[in-house]
Amino acid sequence: MLADWLEKRENANDVSVAKGVHLSEGLALGTVTGLGYFAAYLSDSAYKAYFGLPSLYADISLNVIVLSMSCIVAVGLLFWVFTQYAELRRVGKYLLPILLPLAVGLMLGLKLDFQVKQSLLMFCFYLLLYIFFTTVLFILAVHKRWVWAGLVFVVIVVSISRASGYLIASNQVEYLVAQEGNTTYVVVDVYKDAFIMMPVDLEKRTVKPEYRFVDQKKELKEATRLKKQRIGPLTLQQ
Repeated sequence: MLADWLEKRENANDVSVAKGVHLSEGLALGTVTGLGYFAAYLSDSAYKAYFGLPSLYADISLNVIVLSMSCIVAVGLLFWVFTQYAELRRVGKYLLPILLPLAVGLMLGLKLDFQVKQSLLMFCFYLLLYIFFTTVLFILAVHKRWVWAGLVFVVIVVSISRASGYLIASNQVEYLVAQEGNTTYVVVDVYKDAFIMMPVDLEKRTVKPEYRFVDQKKELKEATRLKKQRIGPLTLQQ
């Protein structure tokens, strides 16, 4: 096992340089900020990619960045606490690998009202996969292999960010809908001060890969009326 192998290396005084890595407060803050921004960007680009929009139109608000940073800091603090004390380490190696993936799943479930079109088998597979990665991360953190732990943590953050953006887009039910002549439009997202609107077929629940950018402050107030409707989940028309 990974834990036994690391323990043997430490007992043999075969300690890597990575174990002695120390981050200054400024560098740590910069790392958390950069990773939080990157996570928010990946989630938003995955959401837009579901509707055929290029990552060029990824638009990240300050609130989303702060939320991403807060989650990263909270997870980091949990790992720091559970790796500093022997009593917590014994509990943490069983608790954290299960608790953290379940917490992520709970937040996504609350966002989607626990209504998803993906199969339960797929969710169980990814849950077990993230439990494995979190276990590896915890073992590396306990043995202070910070570089390797950091790499595993980045992999987890990147994959969860991409997956969350896709899951939210593919399972979203409520949208703002506008009728213009014989064409029905749905607001799929926003970019800066504009709504991104796409023609929608309400019967087939599909959207055409055509995009209109409607300024919220001018055109919307003058010409377009929006109604919130439960018309999803939507798929992109091929």
